[in-house]
Amino acid sequence: MKMKNNYVLIEEISELQTASGLWLPPDANNRRAIVLEISEDEEIKVGDEVLKNIGKGTQIRIEGKWVEAIHRNNLMAVKNK
Repeated sequence: MKMKNNYVLIEEISELQTASGLWLPPDANNRRAIVLEISEDEEIKVGDEVLKNIGKGTQIRIEGKWVEAIHRNNLMAVKNK
């Protein structure tokens, strides 16, 4: 799927693993996501972890997996690698 008009396809990061190996469940206000697809952009790349605004995107089910289409302006930050 190719995104248009500065939209980004993201998937929420639903679990977090601590340094000791424990898996923490997602909280109700999860803002972390991984970029799956993006129109041409110099700052954000596929695979980047981003922080997003809650409730600004559109939920889509693709190949049995829930993802979200969100406008680039609703991303708050990109995690440094």
